[in-house]
Amino acid sequence: MASIGFSPTRPVYRAARGIGICLWLAIGAPALAADHVDINAAQIKALGIEVAPLGARRAAELGGLAAQVVVPNRQMYVVSAPLAALIGRIEVAANASVRAGQVLARLQSPMLAELQRGYLQSSVQARLAADKLQRDEALFRDGIIAESRLRTSRGQQAEAGAALAERRQALRMAGVPESALGRLDAGKGVGASIDVLAPADGVILEQMVSVGSRVEAAAPLFRLAKLDPLWLEIQVPAAKLARISAGAAVSVPAAKSGGRVVSIGRSVGANQTALVRAEITAGSAALNPGQMVEASIGVADATNGAVFSVPTTALVRHEGSLLLFVQTATGFAATPVTLAGEGSVSSSVSGSFKGDERIAVKGIAALKARLGGIGAE
Repeated sequence: MASIGFSPTRPVYRAARGIGICLWLAIGAPALAADHVDINAAQIKALGIEVAPLGARRAAELGGLAAQVVVPNRQMYVVSAPLAALIGRIEVAANASVRAGQVLARLQSPMLAELQRGYLQSSVQARLAADKLQRDEALFRDGIIAESRLRTSRGQQAEAGAALAERRQALRMAGVPESALGRLDAGKGVGASIDVLAPADGVILEQMVSVGSRVEAAAPLFRLAKLDPLWLEIQVPAAKLARISAGAAVSVPAAKSGGRVVSIGRSVGANQTALVRAEITAGSAALNPGQMVEASIGVADATNGAVFSVPTTALVRHEGSLLLFVQTATGFAATPVTLAGEGSVSSSVSGSFKGDERIAVKGIAALKARLGGIGAE
């Protein structure tokens, strides 16, 4: 029987060699980690890749929320003209800090003279009515007059007293102090000038009149506000409202200000956001009414793990996963993370970290390309 040998040129030998190579590749060849990018220091420099320490541990939060600084309603005052008048003098200007009782403006009003005349007339009528009542009470005790006349005198005295109290209150509302009313009671006038006083400590936000202008009664002159504490009205996506609770910590990183949530809106607008109001009690001096800022709200940590702050630009979405490139001895490991809160500048993530890692913060596109097999040598 003739022996059959294997020749490298025969088909059977070529097939066997192919199978062997495949087995070596499957069993003997060292496997490369699919989530690791091998790269040396020279390549890191050439690709413009920069690294930074992993951010400090912190509580989970919703970041990058649009918010507006407003003055609490209870701290806002509108100072108005008590009478129709001419603006004779203005003592303050917008942005000025004032104290309660400080003179803001001086008005000239002919109506003040009319109020004084009415008060003096009422004062005289009240004294006459009191004297008449005293006389009629004596006559009634002596049996000289009927009881009906005494009752009439008592009614006239009550009416005169009420009229005097009304005129006195009108003068007080016009800005006439008690000391000036005392001079009126003594028969002395107080002139036609009215001093408009600050109702509380605060800052003049707006001056609505100028010297020489005429104003009607109750016309607004100044808008004054106390600027500590302030409110922050935050627009929060409706889908995230369930994670926010009253009393949650709120911060404005750019201003280093902070406070607490005081109310959570129940009405959702057309943009599918609801209003969350916070009271800023720390660092309110760095904020201005009407200012638009980015705010963060502390929320319950849905990941039940340590949360770290990282630049939002360092996060990579790859094949349905969210990754960070963590530096290793031979390159970068694409490490999965869970997003706890995302902002335009920084975000909160959790993952398998010790806390001392260094992550890629620049050149992320080059690392992502190599992770996908593009550009690798």
